[in-house]
Amino acid sequence: MAGGVDPTRPMPILPLALLIGALTFNMALCFINTNVMGINDTMVMGCEVVLVATALYLGLGRNAAPYLLLAVFFSYAVLLMAMRPLIDPKAVRDFLIPVAFYLLGKSCSDPRLADRAALISGLIVVVFGLFEFLALDLYVTYFNIIKYYVARGTVAPSDVSSQTGALFASGLRPDSRTLLPFLGPHRASSVFLEPISTGNFGAILYIWALNRPQMAKRWLTMAAGMTAIVLSDSRFGANVCIVATVAYLAAPITPRFVWLVAPFVMLIGFAIYGFVSAEVNWQNNFAGRMLWTSRLITSLSPAAVFGLSPDKPFLSDSGYAYSLNQIGLFGVIGFWSLFIFAPERSPQAWRFKVCVATYICLLMIVSDSVYSIKTAALLWFMTGSSDADAGPEPAPIAERSMVPNYSAATPG
Repeated sequence: MAGGVDPTRPMPILPLALLIGALTFNMALCFINTNVMGINDTMVMGCEVVLVATALYLGLGRNAAPYLLLAVFFSYAVLLMAMRPLIDPKAVRDFLIPVAFYLLGKSCSDPRLADRAALISGLIVVVFGLFEFLALDLYVTYFNIIKYYVARGTVAPSDVSSQTGALFASGLRPDSRTLLPFLGPHRASSVFLEPISTGNFGAILYIWALNRPQMAKRWLTMAAGMTAIVLSDSRFGANVCIVATVAYLAAPITPRFVWLVAPFVMLIGFAIYGFVSAEVNWQNNFAGRMLWTSRLITSLSPAAVFGLSPDKPFLSDSGYAYSLNQIGLFGVIGFWSLFIFAPERSPQAWRFKVCVATYICLLMIVSDSVYSIKTAALLWFMTGSSDADAGPEPAPIAERSMVPNYSAATPG
């Protein structure tokens, strides 16, 4: 039985439809807003609520542990809101997405479903990316992206630039394109409506295919991911693929404790850099993003570091600063610890988890899009299904206590 599952067992359709819905609902709303009727932020939130609620409904089984986890999470969220005081449902939504889709993936316990979801999603992203890239005028006729973001309240009308037209602000590279410069300044947004998520999604597809040597059409899935990275000219996505490959190779000899402390070591490093650096010139490159995230982290008040500040400044350019401001340091430690110590049943699953941890640690330097359902739904579904899969053969007993002990992991 490949992957520890019965290859003749039919795969459920509803989880797959849910993942495709999470991928494409923004594009559907953009089409409606452009061609049918105006939409607003309530409609967008309503779609997300339906998707997350459905994932929870399908993912929660008879095991009491997930219910206890949700009870602790909601209690902590209510406590923070009472101490601020501020009602902030977005903070709940941001951190409920990983929980819901992880549980959904674990309940399916069949990585073949994640294989199929990755391939179908990748093909959808590439097809629409090519459509946009090769027939931009026709694409924006049906999908006026900037109009959609204004309608949902993400972009103020005064911030709309005539240079990018109907595209999102990052739809054109202001300087020269990094990947295949002859393609010009246009960066494909595809179904995500903005190119940053397209590049991030390409990296996710690459990471999954890298860790699934037994999957059908593995190389097609990886090629779809690389194509998405090139079409969106995602320097970040290309770099993640390189670093994740190194992490994949190093995973078997890396203690779990290293990955537990990794984001907090980075957080401390950025804080020190922000306090001691006299650099003030910001550039649109990775060094500039590191400087900017350092500035945002050091701009937080002590109350904000512990999630107790009622102020909600713009922190979307730093996932580290955003996370602290939303759920506080203790909440971040708790969520990251749950992710790292969630039991996986095979060495292959540990390798994938290490690659995901690498992706998250790097992504939070430049963005808070780790909480975007467009890319997070499939990522956390993959993580859940990977953790639940026993692999092609029994997992060995770890020789060191700090290295994952798969024999002690609980099933499913």
